[in-house]
Formats: sequence, C-alpha cells, structure tokens
Amino acid sequence: MKKITMQDVAEYTGVSLTTVSRVVNGTGYVSKAKRIEVQEAIAATGYVLPQTSKINADKKGKIIGLILRKLPENFFYYKLTSALMQAADQCGYHTMVMYGEDLNNDALLEHIRKFQQYQVNGIVIGGFGEEYLREDVRIYLQECGMPLVFIERTAGCIGFNRVLVDSASGTQMATKHLIRQGHKNLLYITRGREGEVENARMDGFLRTIREIREEERPKYRIIPCPDNSVGVGYEAARTAFCDDPDITGILAWFDGYAAGAMQYLYKIGKRVPDEVEIIGYDDTYADKMAPPISSVHMPIEEMAFAAVDMIVANQNDTKEFYAKTVILEPKLILRGVTEIGI
Repeated sequence: MKKITMQDVAEYTGVSLTTVSRVVNGTGYVSKAKRIEVQEAIAATGYVLPQTSKINADKKGKIIGLILRKLPENFFYYKLTSALMQAADQCGYHTMVMYGEDLNNDALLEHIRKFQQYQVNGIVIGGFGEEYLREDVRIYLQECGMPLVFIERTAGCIGFNRVLVDSASGTQMATKHLIRQGHKNLLYITRGREGEVENARMDGFLRTIREIREEERPKYRIIPCPDNSVGVGYEAARTAFCDDPDITGILAWFDGYAAGAMQYLYKIGKRVPDEVEIIGYDDTYADKMAPPISSVHMPIEEMAFAAVDMIVANQNDTKEFYAKTVILEPKLILRGVTEIGI
C-alpha cells in the first residue's frame, strides 16, 4: 500500500505543500478555514503525523535561530547576540547562532535552509548586507513556514517583521551637542558604503548642520572609511588634521573609528576632550577608552526583546499574521564633558 505523504495531503486539499507543513509542524500562520481543511484532509487520506511533529511535541525543544554578521572589530553584533540569547531564555527558548562576514542574499538563503532542518520556531536576522532582498529569496522566506524578524538592516523587507533604530536621530543628537558646545569645525568619520543605516546617520548629521543659519553654520568635513577597523579611523583623522589642524569636534560612525581617531590625536599631542571632543556610535566600548568618551547608545536589549516577542507572538496560529515594525530611538551618553546648553 502506498505511503501517504504531505504532498498527497496538499494535492487533496488544493493548497501548497508549505501550508500543509505549517499545519503539521505547528509553525507559521494558516487561516482557521485552511487549517480545518488540511486537518480534514489528513483524516481523509490517512496521513500519519510524524512522531516529531510539533502538534504532539511538549515544546521542550523550542529554538530560535539567529543569523548575524561577524565583524572582528565591531562589537555591536556580539552584544546583540548576547541580548537575544537572554531574551529568548526568559521566554523559554533555546538559541542557535549562525554568523556570516558577508550576509548577502545567497548566504541568507543557505542559513535559512539549514535552520529549516532543525525545525526552529523562528529566526532573527541581524546585519543583512545587501540593499534589497532578491525576489526569489523574498518568496522563499515568505513561504518557509517560520516567523522571521529583521533587525536594523532590513533591506526594504516590507511584509516581514522588523525592529528598526532611528539612526538619524542618533547623529542629530550628537551633532547638536557638539554645536552647543561651541565647536565651529567638525569632522564626521563615516562608513564608506551606501546602506540604509549609513544614509540615515549621514542624513541626521547634515540635516542638523543645515538647520543652522548660514552665517553661524560650523565648518565640517566628511571622510568615508572602506571597512570596519580601528586603523581606518586613525587614517581618517590623520588625513583631516593634516589638511585642517583646527578641527575641534569629531563624530564617528562607530566606536572603533573613534578609537582610531583618539590614537592619532594622542600621537600629535591633542588632548581629549579638552582640545578635541569625540563622540562615538553604538556605545560598545566608548566607556573603556582612556579617557572614556561620549557615544550614541544603541538600545540593544530593547531590540532583542522586541524581536523575540515577535517570534513568540507568531507561534499563536489562531491569529492572522500581520507584519510588525518596531522603531526604537538611541540615546546620547555623555562622558567627560558637561552639556553647556543653548
């Protein structure tokens, strides 16, 4: 006698194999009407549910997959990993982590397929490296049967859960602070790539300066860097100060660039923050520098809990799925300086 498969159930009901898989494994959204159809088809065809089916599981093996970028000198994703693990643990889930130095469309697809083999309950994706999802990847993710959440770099992922940070507001706060402190000559060391985060932070910096009347507007220079290393921050500062030694305020795209700039300032004998004030971004190790510097603090713990909450909420298959977007704001943490005010 022929063994009945999920494909047979799908053909019997006229739905996709993905829909049948979601009902059998208890993952992803399926409307109540479709669910009933599939369950009736299972009974009519005689399909036997696998013993490992999540319908019969006691949920002890609940797992959230994490797909994150690996950046050697940028600790943001390491902190995010820890925060996601903590958030998942508090919700009763284990975590599995896959890192990638270049998290592009092909790498993302490969990681998703691996996680499907482990039947994870959902996946959090942080640091996607391309501007947009390819259409074939988008379709695959929509039909993979697992709730997905993109964090910060969301690649125009309309239709998926997203946790965003208002990056522009971070550079706005930092730039306004430098201007209030009386700095008339600014340097912005940024990441030299066109991405949603880079563009947003650049927009916040430029918008703040352009809001000031032209006759009072500070001088500024922008130097893009080719990678995420401390060394390029050093080179950016060297280039800027060789051309204009009167710079007194520096905003860095991440703390590593700020560290590199501090190394150069130490070499040329300029004191921080007395002669040159520096503000980092992400606040991953700004407090551990000598002296500690100000930095835009990313709400990493809040990002993690928001992402995990979305995964957990999407386990409830009685609710129709609607993609959610959570937007959080960073904070400017001041160290070693006193806010003068307007």
